[in-house]
Amino acid sequence: MRLALLLAAATFAWAQKPQLPEPYQTLAGLANAAPPEFAADTLLRIVESGQVADREVKRDLLEQAFRLATAATFPVRKRSWPGTFTDTRSGSLSQAYELKLDTLSLQSRAVSDLMRLDAAAARSLFAEIPPLALPPLSCDDALFYEVSDFYQTLGAVFNSAFTASERAKQEHMNFLLDYIGQTRSFAQVVPLVETIQGAGLTPAQKEIALTKFGAMLPNLQPDDRSYSALLSVLGPMTEPLVNKSTLKSAGCKDDLSTVEAPGGQVVSAKSDATPKVERYWFSAESRRLFEDGMKLRYTADGKLLSDADRSKPEWQQKLADYLSAVAAWKAAEGESEAAYYNEKCVVYIALVELIPPGAQRDRTLQAFVDFIVNSSLLRQSPVEWFLPARTMLERMRPDNIGEPGKVVDAYERSGNPILVLETAVEKYLGTKTPGWVSNAKE
Repeated sequence: MRLALLLAAATFAWAQKPQLPEPYQTLAGLANAAPPEFAADTLLRIVESGQVADREVKRDLLEQAFRLATAATFPVRKRSWPGTFTDTRSGSLSQAYELKLDTLSLQSRAVSDLMRLDAAAARSLFAEIPPLALPPLSCDDALFYEVSDFYQTLGAVFNSAFTASERAKQEHMNFLLDYIGQTRSFAQVVPLVETIQGAGLTPAQKEIALTKFGAMLPNLQPDDRSYSALLSVLGPMTEPLVNKSTLKSAGCKDDLSTVEAPGGQVVSAKSDATPKVERYWFSAESRRLFEDGMKLRYTADGKLLSDADRSKPEWQQKLADYLSAVAAWKAAEGESEAAYYNEKCVVYIALVELIPPGAQRDRTLQAFVDFIVNSSLLRQSPVEWFLPARTMLERMRPDNIGEPGKVVDAYERSGNPILVLETAVEKYLGTKTPGWVSNAKE
């Protein structure tokens, strides 16, 4: 209900504003039908494209995006603990978080974009972001908080959104000190120090800021996972400023043992190991399908099958049998919807890459689209749901595979609001990965 009211309000508000030129008005209309994080991202990308000249229209778009972001499924970006591999639920979630479609990342991005138009308005909007709520994590958690974008935006507001007269009254320092005082989690320590170090402070101002920072450290909430994450990222600039003897967490003694699994090594799920991870390919059916899929690609001695090998009738029959098995594949008892979804998507993506262009590949691509648009993960975790769809399109771009247009067409025909929106964004704004997306661990 809250989301419906929010989208209705955004639609009504936009109807009262100066209209966007086409095709951006069409994109804005499609965005209203998508989940809020995708709608906010689209409005931001319209502004970031540089194709809209009207300052008021751009400001309206940025403010709309900021407010839509409050209803995003992910409140704060997270990252996976080093050593938790991709073939786990935490690995998939970490990749989804890297798209930065969480509330905090989207709102920080909206403020950063607005800084280029109206620094005072950006500062006012930034003030609407509530104090960071980062509930303590346990050693069982395989993901930890990543809030650096927020603090980079904080630094930009500090440096550029105060007038000379406000600076003379030390209002910018009071602003910074307020945010230092709001610190509650170990996850905030390193990005906050980097912000203090990067702010244009005089030596006296820096001493005041670091003194308040040091006084705040003993009051951080106990949080063993975030404390371990803090220790892993301390560097020459930050470590001397953190008196670890005053902190109230001991950290985690992680055991990232590995066991043999299809496709290589994955993290062990020993009952006493931390962090806890949900591994892929460990139900009997998923393991069998993974291994049978490998037989379609490799010989018994591990050599890649040639195009000639894959044109033989016996290989074609194996492929037909395998496709039937994949179509009939259901989640194993006790397996999460997310694990089943990600496993089956991996299989479909590998098949579309493997099968030569033609009717069989087209049918397999359509089977993939039918599967994802009917998955309940779409409602539970839309960004995680979207990641395989994005991966399929990216895998089909290279010249040696080709046919990205068929993926786009299949997504457009699906009627799914996210897929329709993303293909329209690609059509009108281009295929380049946005600069705000993190494709590597920072």
